[in-house]
Amino acid sequence: MQIELPRFIRKERIHIVRASPINTRGEYVLYWMEASQRASHNHALETALFLANQIKVPLLVYFGLTDRYRYSNARYYKFMLEGIVTVRKKLLKRRIGFIILREDPPDGAIKLAKRACLLVFDRGYLRHQRTWRNKVIQNTELPILEVEGEVVLPIEFVSTKEVSYARVLRPRIYKYLPYFLETLPTLEPKVPFQGDISDNWERETPEEYLESLNIDKSVTPVEYYLGGEDEAHKRLEVFVQERLFRYARYRSDPGMKVTSELSPYLRFGQISPTQILKRVLQVYPLEDVNVSSFVNELVVWRELARNYAWFNTFYNQYEGLPKWARATLDLHAKDPREYLYDVEDLERANTHDPYWNSAQRELLTKGTIHNYMRMYWCKKLLEWTEHPRVAFDIACYLNDKYALDGRDPNGYSGISWCFGAFDRPFPEKPIFGKVRKMGASSLLSKPNLQLYLEKFKQLPPDKRGPE
Repeated sequence: MQIELPRFIRKERIHIVRASPINTRGEYVLYWMEASQRASHNHALETALFLANQIKVPLLVYFGLTDRYRYSNARYYKFMLEGIVTVRKKLLKRRIGFIILREDPPDGAIKLAKRACLLVFDRGYLRHQRTWRNKVIQNTELPILEVEGEVVLPIEFVSTKEVSYARVLRPRIYKYLPYFLETLPTLEPKVPFQGDISDNWERETPEEYLESLNIDKSVTPVEYYLGGEDEAHKRLEVFVQERLFRYARYRSDPGMKVTSELSPYLRFGQISPTQILKRVLQVYPLEDVNVSSFVNELVVWRELARNYAWFNTFYNQYEGLPKWARATLDLHAKDPREYLYDVEDLERANTHDPYWNSAQRELLTKGTIHNYMRMYWCKKLLEWTEHPRVAFDIACYLNDKYALDGRDPNGYSGISWCFGAFDRPFPEKPIFGKVRKMGASSLLSKPNLQLYLEKFKQLPPDKRGPE
Protein backbone atom coordinates (compact mmCIF):
# COMPACT_ATOMS: atom_id res chain seq x y z
CA MET A 1 0.00 0.00 0.00
CA GLN A 2 1.34 3.39 -1.02
CA ILE A 3 0.79 6.15 1.49
CA GLU A 4 0.05 9.73 0.51
CA LEU A 5 1.59 12.50 2.58
CA PRO A 6 -0.68 15.30 3.80
CA ARG A 7 -0.71 18.38 1.60
CA PHE A 8 -1.71 20.71 4.43
CA ILE A 9 1.82 20.38 5.87
CA ARG A 10 4.79 21.68 3.91
CA LYS A 11 6.64 18.71 2.49
CA GLU A 12 9.93 20.13 3.80
CA ARG A 13 8.76 19.41 7.36
CA ILE A 14 8.29 15.68 6.75
CA HIS A 15 11.40 13.51 6.66
CA ILE A 16 10.96 9.92 5.47
CA VAL A 17 13.40 8.11 7.73
CA ARG A 18 12.57 4.67 6.35
CA ALA A 19 10.29 3.85 3.43
CA SER A 20 9.77 0.15 4.13
CA PRO A 21 6.35 -1.48 3.44
CA ILE A 22 3.52 -0.78 5.85
CA ASN A 23 2.86 -3.57 8.33
CA THR A 24 -0.59 -4.58 7.06
CA ARG A 25 -1.17 -6.67 10.18
CA GLY A 26 -0.64 -3.68 12.39
CA GLU A 27 -3.37 -2.55 14.75
CA TYR A 28 -2.68 1.19 14.74
CA VAL A 29 -0.45 4.01 13.56
CA LEU A 30 1.92 4.89 16.38
CA TYR A 31 2.92 8.48 17.13
CA TRP A 32 5.72 8.72 19.67
CA MET A 33 5.19 12.14 21.25
CA GLU A 34 8.40 13.57 22.72
CA ALA A 35 9.34 17.08 21.57
CA SER A 36 5.82 18.28 20.67
CA GLN A 37 3.84 17.78 23.88
CA ARG A 38 0.53 19.26 22.77
CA ALA A 39 -2.78 18.26 21.26
CA SER A 40 -3.29 21.36 19.08
CA HIS A 41 -1.27 22.66 16.14
CA ASN A 42 0.97 19.60 16.31
CA HIS A 43 2.41 18.80 12.88
CA ALA A 44 3.51 15.28 13.83
CA LEU A 45 0.17 14.43 15.44
CA GLU A 46 -1.92 15.58 12.47
CA THR A 47 0.43 13.80 10.05
CA ALA A 48 0.06 10.57 12.02
CA LEU A 49 -3.73 10.92 12.14
CA PHE A 50 -3.87 11.65 8.41
CA LEU A 51 -1.95 8.43 7.73
CA ALA A 52 -4.07 6.43 10.17
CA ASN A 53 -7.19 7.61 8.33
CA GLN A 54 -5.65 6.52 5.02
CA ILE A 55 -4.83 3.05 6.31
CA LYS A 56 -8.18 2.92 8.16
CA VAL A 57 -6.74 2.10 11.55
CA PRO A 58 -6.84 4.06 14.82
CA LEU A 59 -4.08 6.34 16.05
CA LEU A 60 -2.20 5.60 19.26
CA VAL A 61 -0.09 8.36 20.82
CA TYR A 62 2.68 7.22 23.17
CA PHE A 63 4.63 9.18 25.77
CA GLY A 64 7.55 7.61 27.64
CA LEU A 65 8.03 8.75 31.22
CA THR A 66 11.42 8.03 32.72
CA ASP A 67 13.01 9.22 35.95
CA ARG A 68 16.51 8.55 34.63
CA TYR A 69 16.72 11.80 32.71
CA ARG A 70 19.63 14.04 33.69
CA TYR A 71 18.68 16.46 36.49
CA SER A 72 15.32 14.76 36.92
CA ASN A 73 13.57 16.92 39.50
CA ALA A 74 10.13 17.87 40.72
CA ARG A 75 10.33 21.35 39.19
CA TYR A 76 10.32 20.50 35.54
CA TYR A 77 8.58 17.13 35.89
CA LYS A 78 5.53 18.77 37.46
CA PHE A 79 5.43 21.39 34.72
CA MET A 80 5.79 18.70 32.05
CA LEU A 81 3.18 16.41 33.62
CA GLU A 82 0.68 19.26 33.92
CA GLY A 83 0.97 19.49 30.17
CA ILE A 84 0.82 15.74 29.53
CA VAL A 85 -2.29 15.24 31.68
CA THR A 86 -3.96 17.98 29.63
CA VAL A 87 -2.86 16.38 26.34
CA ARG A 88 -4.24 13.02 27.41
CA LYS A 89 -7.69 14.47 28.13
CA LYS A 90 -7.80 16.38 24.86
CA LEU A 91 -6.76 13.39 22.75
CA LEU A 92 -9.15 10.96 24.40
CA LYS A 93 -11.93 13.46 23.72
CA ARG A 94 -10.93 13.29 20.04
CA ARG A 95 -11.12 9.46 20.22
CA ILE A 96 -7.36 9.16 19.79
CA GLY A 97 -5.57 6.61 21.92
CA PHE A 98 -3.02 7.87 24.45
CA ILE A 99 -0.66 5.80 26.54
CA ILE A 100 2.05 6.61 29.08
CA LEU A 101 4.62 3.91 29.75
CA ARG A 102 7.07 4.10 32.62
CA GLU A 103 9.96 3.36 30.30
CA ASP A 104 12.95 5.03 28.77
CA PRO A 105 11.19 6.74 25.84
CA PRO A 106 12.83 4.73 23.00
CA ASP A 107 12.22 1.39 24.75
CA GLY A 108 8.50 2.03 25.01
CA ALA A 109 8.36 3.08 21.35
CA ILE A 110 10.13 -0.13 20.30
CA LYS A 111 7.69 -2.21 22.38
CA LEU A 112 4.58 -0.55 20.95
CA ALA A 113 5.95 -0.55 17.39
CA LYS A 114 5.61 -4.35 17.27
CA ARG A 115 1.85 -3.91 16.87
CA ALA A 116 1.93 -0.81 14.65
CA CYS A 117 1.46 -0.25 10.92
CA LEU A 118 3.96 2.60 10.82
CA LEU A 119 5.68 5.01 13.17
CA VAL A 120 5.74 8.80 13.33
CA PHE A 121 7.87 10.87 15.67
CA ASP A 122 8.70 14.53 16.07
CA ARG A 123 12.21 15.89 15.56
CA GLY A 124 14.46 16.66 18.51
CA TYR A 125 17.72 18.52 18.08
CA LEU A 126 19.68 17.59 21.21
CA ARG A 127 22.17 14.74 21.43
CA HIS A 128 20.07 12.47 23.63
CA GLN A 129 16.96 13.04 21.50
CA ARG A 130 18.81 11.95 18.39
CA THR A 131 20.27 8.95 20.23
CA TRP A 132 16.77 7.93 21.33
CA ARG A 133 15.43 8.13 17.78
CA ASN A 134 18.38 6.23 16.33
CA LYS A 135 17.79 3.43 18.85
CA VAL A 136 14.19 3.11 17.69
CA ILE A 137 15.23 3.16 14.04
CA GLN A 138 17.79 0.41 14.63
CA ASN A 139 15.36 -1.81 16.53
CA THR A 140 12.27 -1.61 14.31
CA GLU A 141 11.48 -2.43 10.70
CA LEU A 142 8.44 -0.22 10.23
CA PRO A 143 8.25 2.74 7.87
CA ILE A 144 9.17 5.82 9.90
CA LEU A 145 8.39 9.48 9.35
CA GLU A 146 9.95 12.31 11.34
CA VAL A 147 7.99 15.57 11.38
CA GLU A 148 9.61 18.91 12.18
CA GLY A 149 7.09 21.10 13.97
CA GLU A 150 9.12 22.73 16.73
CA VAL A 151 10.53 25.39 14.40
CA VAL A 152 8.87 27.78 12.00
CA LEU A 153 11.27 26.87 9.20
CA PRO A 154 12.83 23.38 9.01
CA ILE A 155 16.47 23.61 10.07
CA GLU A 156 18.06 21.94 7.05
CA PHE A 157 15.85 23.90 4.65
CA VAL A 158 17.38 27.11 5.97
CA SER A 159 20.96 25.80 5.99
CA THR A 160 22.77 22.49 5.51
CA LYS A 161 25.70 23.52 7.71
CA GLU A 162 26.45 25.33 10.95
CA VAL A 163 25.72 29.05 10.79
CA SER A 164 27.91 31.35 12.86
CA TYR A 165 25.85 34.55 12.87
CA ALA A 166 22.17 35.48 13.12
CA ARG A 167 22.63 37.98 10.28
CA VAL A 168 23.34 35.06 7.92
CA LEU A 169 20.08 33.27 8.76
CA ARG A 170 17.86 36.33 8.98
CA PRO A 171 17.39 37.13 5.24
CA ARG A 172 16.57 33.53 4.31
CA ILE A 173 14.16 33.21 7.22
CA TYR A 174 12.29 36.36 6.23
CA LYS A 175 12.20 35.26 2.58
CA TYR A 176 10.43 31.98 3.31
CA LEU A 177 8.55 32.88 6.50
CA PRO A 178 5.10 33.28 4.87
CA TYR A 179 5.46 29.94 3.07
CA PHE A 180 5.84 28.04 6.35
CA LEU A 181 2.96 29.70 8.16
CA GLU A 182 0.61 27.06 6.79
CA THR A 183 -2.83 26.47 8.29
CA LEU A 184 -2.89 23.19 10.19
CA PRO A 185 -6.31 21.51 10.43
CA THR A 186 -7.53 19.53 13.42
CA LEU A 187 -8.46 16.15 11.94
CA GLU A 188 -10.89 13.63 13.36
CA PRO A 189 -10.12 9.90 13.32
CA LYS A 190 -12.11 7.71 10.92
CA VAL A 191 -11.44 4.76 13.21
CA PRO A 192 -11.63 5.63 16.92
CA PHE A 193 -9.10 3.98 19.19
CA GLN A 194 -10.80 1.37 21.34
CA GLY A 195 -7.91 -0.93 22.18
CA ASP A 196 -6.57 -1.81 25.61
CA ILE A 197 -2.82 -1.45 26.03
CA SER A 198 -1.22 -3.28 28.91
CA ASP A 199 1.25 -1.42 31.18
CA ASN A 200 -0.56 1.87 30.59
CA TRP A 201 0.58 4.09 33.47
CA GLU A 202 -2.59 6.06 33.97
CA ARG A 203 -2.98 8.63 36.74
CA GLU A 204 -5.38 11.53 37.10
CA THR A 205 -3.04 14.26 38.38
CA PRO A 206 0.60 15.28 38.00
CA GLU A 207 1.04 14.84 41.75
CA GLU A 208 0.08 11.16 41.51
CA TYR A 209 2.80 10.60 38.92
CA LEU A 210 5.36 12.57 40.92
CA GLU A 211 4.80 10.46 44.02
CA SER A 212 5.95 7.35 42.15
CA LEU A 213 8.97 8.86 40.41
CA ASN A 214 12.47 8.57 41.83
CA ILE A 215 13.49 12.15 41.14
CA ASP A 216 15.12 15.03 43.02
CA LYS A 217 12.31 16.49 45.13
CA SER A 218 14.59 19.18 46.61
CA VAL A 219 14.27 21.29 43.44
CA THR A 220 10.70 22.23 44.07
CA PRO A 221 8.04 23.28 41.54
CA VAL A 222 7.53 26.99 40.99
CA GLU A 223 4.24 28.76 41.55
CA TYR A 224 4.68 31.28 38.76
CA TYR A 225 4.22 28.84 35.86
CA LEU A 226 1.44 26.31 35.38
CA GLY A 227 2.20 23.78 32.67
CA GLY A 228 0.04 22.88 29.69
CA GLU A 229 -1.06 24.25 26.35
CA ASP A 230 -4.15 25.98 27.76
CA GLU A 231 -1.98 28.04 30.09
CA ALA A 232 0.45 28.72 27.23
CA HIS A 233 -2.34 30.22 25.13
CA LYS A 234 -3.53 32.36 28.04
CA ARG A 235 -0.03 33.82 28.32
CA LEU A 236 0.11 34.32 24.57
CA GLU A 237 -3.09 36.36 24.70
CA VAL A 238 -1.76 38.50 27.55
CA PHE A 239 1.40 39.12 25.53
CA VAL A 240 -0.40 40.02 22.32
CA GLN A 241 -3.05 42.21 23.93
CA GLU A 242 -1.11 43.89 26.75
CA ARG A 243 2.63 43.72 26.16
CA LEU A 244 3.62 43.41 22.52
CA PHE A 245 3.04 47.09 21.71
CA ARG A 246 5.96 47.97 24.06
CA TYR A 247 8.19 45.01 23.27
CA ALA A 248 10.88 46.67 21.13
CA ARG A 249 11.39 49.53 23.57
CA TYR A 250 11.40 47.63 26.86
CA ARG A 251 12.42 44.06 25.99
CA SER A 252 15.85 44.54 27.54
CA ASP A 253 14.61 46.28 30.69
CA PRO A 254 14.35 43.63 33.45
CA GLY A 255 12.04 45.83 35.51
CA MET A 256 9.35 45.90 32.82
CA LYS A 257 6.97 43.02 32.11
CA VAL A 258 6.86 43.00 28.32
CA THR A 259 8.30 39.60 27.41
CA SER A 260 6.04 36.74 26.31
CA GLU A 261 7.08 34.37 29.14
CA LEU A 262 6.51 31.50 26.73
CA SER A 263 10.00 29.98 26.84
CA PRO A 264 9.07 27.12 29.25
CA TYR A 265 6.07 26.23 27.07
CA LEU A 266 8.19 26.27 23.92
CA ARG A 267 10.82 24.19 25.69
CA PHE A 268 8.32 21.38 26.36
CA GLY A 269 6.52 21.76 23.05
CA GLN A 270 3.32 22.85 24.79
CA ILE A 271 2.80 25.56 22.19
CA SER A 272 3.92 25.79 18.58
CA PRO A 273 6.19 28.67 17.50
CA THR A 274 4.23 28.80 14.25
CA GLN A 275 0.99 29.17 16.17
CA ILE A 276 2.48 31.96 18.27
CA LEU A 277 3.60 33.89 15.22
CA LYS A 278 0.30 33.43 13.39
CA ARG A 279 -1.56 34.83 16.40
CA VAL A 280 0.78 37.81 16.59
CA LEU A 281 0.26 38.53 12.89
CA GLN A 282 -3.50 38.53 13.35
CA VAL A 283 -3.07 41.68 15.44
CA TYR A 284 0.04 43.43 14.08
CA PRO A 285 1.76 43.43 10.67
CA LEU A 286 5.14 41.78 10.23
CA GLU A 287 6.67 45.21 9.52
CA ASP A 288 5.72 46.55 12.95
CA VAL A 289 8.89 47.32 14.94
CA ASN A 290 7.65 45.29 17.92
CA VAL A 291 6.82 42.29 15.76
CA SER A 292 10.21 42.49 14.04
CA SER A 293 11.91 42.50 17.42
CA PHE A 294 9.83 39.54 18.58
CA VAL A 295 10.43 37.55 15.38
CA ASN A 296 14.14 38.11 15.88
CA GLU A 297 13.87 36.25 19.21
CA LEU A 298 11.16 33.69 18.43
CA VAL A 299 12.40 32.66 15.00
CA VAL A 300 15.88 33.97 14.11
CA TRP A 301 17.75 33.39 17.38
CA ARG A 302 15.70 30.38 18.43
CA GLU A 303 16.28 28.63 15.12
CA LEU A 304 19.93 29.62 15.07
CA ALA A 305 20.13 27.76 18.39
CA ARG A 306 18.67 24.65 16.79
CA ASN A 307 21.07 24.94 13.87
CA TYR A 308 23.87 25.07 16.46
CA ALA A 309 22.62 21.98 18.28
CA TRP A 310 22.07 20.07 15.03
CA PHE A 311 25.41 20.76 13.36
CA ASN A 312 27.81 21.37 16.27
CA THR A 313 28.68 18.14 18.09
CA PHE A 314 29.86 20.09 21.15
CA TYR A 315 26.93 22.51 21.37
CA ASN A 316 26.80 22.30 25.20
CA GLN A 317 30.53 22.08 25.83
CA TYR A 318 33.42 24.52 25.93
CA GLU A 319 34.92 22.77 22.88
CA GLY A 320 31.96 23.90 20.78
CA LEU A 321 32.94 27.57 20.99
CA PRO A 322 34.63 29.27 18.02
CA LYS A 323 38.38 28.77 17.90
CA TRP A 324 39.09 32.49 18.29
CA ALA A 325 36.96 32.64 21.45
CA ARG A 326 38.61 29.63 23.08
CA ALA A 327 42.04 30.92 22.13
CA THR A 328 41.53 34.36 23.68
CA LEU A 329 39.81 32.99 26.80
CA ASP A 330 42.55 30.40 27.32
CA LEU A 331 45.19 33.10 26.88
CA HIS A 332 43.62 35.09 29.72
CA ALA A 333 42.68 32.10 31.90
CA LYS A 334 45.42 32.92 34.41
CA ASP A 335 44.54 36.59 34.69
CA PRO A 336 43.97 37.51 38.36
CA ARG A 337 40.35 37.40 39.57
CA GLU A 338 39.21 39.70 42.34
CA TYR A 339 36.62 37.15 43.46
CA LEU A 340 36.45 33.36 43.16
CA TYR A 341 33.31 31.43 44.06
CA ASP A 342 32.67 27.71 44.24
CA VAL A 343 29.54 26.22 42.73
CA GLU A 344 27.79 25.96 46.12
CA ASP A 345 28.03 29.70 46.77
CA LEU A 346 26.88 30.47 43.26
CA GLU A 347 23.98 28.07 43.53
CA ARG A 348 22.83 29.75 46.75
CA ALA A 349 23.17 33.24 45.23
CA ASN A 350 25.83 33.96 47.83
CA THR A 351 28.07 36.49 46.06
CA HIS A 352 29.07 40.11 46.70
CA ASP A 353 27.07 41.25 43.66
CA PRO A 354 23.39 42.13 44.30
CA TYR A 355 22.61 42.19 40.58
CA TRP A 356 23.93 38.68 40.03
CA ASN A 357 22.28 37.42 43.21
CA SER A 358 18.95 38.79 42.01
CA ALA A 359 19.24 36.93 38.72
CA GLN A 360 20.17 33.68 40.48
CA ARG A 361 17.30 34.14 42.94
CA GLU A 362 14.94 34.65 40.04
CA LEU A 363 16.16 31.34 38.63
CA LEU A 364 15.76 29.58 41.98
CA THR A 365 12.29 30.93 42.73
CA LYS A 366 10.72 31.48 39.31
CA GLY A 367 12.49 28.94 37.11
CA THR A 368 13.57 31.48 34.48
CA ILE A 369 15.82 34.55 34.25
CA HIS A 370 14.98 37.70 32.35
CA ASN A 371 16.92 37.54 29.07
CA TYR A 372 19.00 40.65 29.72
CA MET A 373 19.86 39.57 33.26
CA ARG A 374 20.74 36.10 31.99
CA MET A 375 23.52 37.57 29.87
CA TYR A 376 24.96 39.41 32.86
CA TRP A 377 24.50 36.30 35.05
CA CYS A 378 26.44 34.15 32.61
CA LYS A 379 29.26 36.54 31.75
CA LYS A 380 30.04 37.19 35.42
CA LEU A 381 30.88 33.52 35.84
CA LEU A 382 33.95 34.12 33.66
CA GLU A 383 35.22 36.61 36.24
CA TRP A 384 34.51 34.47 39.29
CA THR A 385 35.84 31.03 38.39
CA GLU A 386 39.38 29.73 37.92
CA HIS A 387 39.02 28.88 34.22
CA PRO A 388 36.54 29.73 31.44
CA ARG A 389 35.87 26.02 30.95
CA VAL A 390 34.74 25.81 34.59
CA ALA A 391 32.55 28.89 34.09
CA PHE A 392 30.91 27.32 31.04
CA ASP A 393 30.20 24.06 32.86
CA ILE A 394 28.73 25.87 35.89
CA ALA A 395 26.46 27.95 33.64
CA CYS A 396 25.15 24.77 32.00
CA TYR A 397 24.74 23.05 35.37
CA LEU A 398 22.72 25.86 36.96
CA ASN A 399 20.62 26.38 33.86
CA ASP A 400 19.91 22.68 33.35
CA LYS A 401 19.06 22.05 37.00
CA TYR A 402 16.81 25.01 37.79
CA ALA A 403 15.49 26.54 34.55
CA LEU A 404 12.13 25.41 33.22
CA ASP A 405 13.42 26.45 29.80
CA GLY A 406 16.78 24.74 30.37
CA ARG A 407 18.13 21.55 28.76
CA ASP A 408 17.26 23.20 25.47
CA PRO A 409 19.17 24.51 22.42
CA ASN A 410 18.25 28.07 23.39
CA GLY A 411 19.93 27.74 26.76
CA TYR A 412 23.11 26.25 25.34
CA SER A 413 23.38 28.77 22.52
CA GLY A 414 22.71 31.63 24.96
CA ILE A 415 25.51 30.43 27.23
CA SER A 416 27.80 29.97 24.24
CA TRP A 417 27.03 33.52 23.07
CA CYS A 418 28.29 34.81 26.43
CA PHE A 419 31.56 33.02 25.69
CA GLY A 420 31.93 34.42 22.16
CA ALA A 421 29.77 32.26 19.90
CA PHE A 422 27.65 34.09 17.27
CA ASP A 423 29.57 37.26 18.13
CA ARG A 424 32.65 39.13 16.87
CA PRO A 425 35.94 39.87 18.64
CA PHE A 426 36.07 43.06 20.72
CA PRO A 427 39.02 45.13 21.99
CA GLU A 428 41.04 42.97 24.36
CA LYS A 429 40.38 43.16 28.12
CA PRO A 430 41.59 41.23 31.17
CA ILE A 431 39.93 37.85 31.74
CA PHE A 432 37.57 38.22 28.77
CA GLY A 433 40.26 38.71 26.16
CA LYS A 434 38.45 39.59 22.94
CA VAL A 435 35.09 38.22 24.12
CA ARG A 436 32.45 40.91 24.73
CA LYS A 437 32.37 42.04 28.36
CA MET A 438 29.24 43.06 30.24
CA GLY A 439 29.48 45.04 33.47
CA ALA A 440 27.00 46.47 35.94
CA SER A 441 27.07 49.84 34.16
CA SER A 442 25.00 48.30 31.37
CA LEU A 443 22.38 47.27 33.93
CA LEU A 444 22.33 50.70 35.54
CA SER A 445 21.33 52.21 32.21
CA LYS A 446 17.97 50.45 32.56
CA PRO A 447 15.52 52.90 34.17
CA ASN A 448 13.45 50.20 35.90
CA LEU A 449 16.23 48.04 37.31
CA GLN A 450 15.20 49.01 40.86
CA LEU A 451 11.86 47.26 40.36
CA TYR A 452 13.66 44.06 39.39
CA LEU A 453 15.99 44.20 42.40
CA GLU A 454 13.13 44.83 44.80
CA LYS A 455 11.15 41.95 43.35
CA PHE A 456 13.93 39.50 44.10
CA LYS A 457 14.76 41.09 47.45
CA GLN A 458 18.01 42.76 46.51
CA LEU A 459 18.72 46.46 46.76
CA PRO A 460 21.53 48.19 44.89
CA PRO A 461 24.65 49.25 46.83
CA ASP A 462 25.29 52.91 47.65
CA LYS A 463 27.78 53.16 44.83
CA ARG A 464 27.50 52.22 41.19
CA GLY A 465 28.04 48.56 42.02
CA PRO A 466 30.57 45.96 40.97
CA GLU A 467 32.08 46.16 37.54
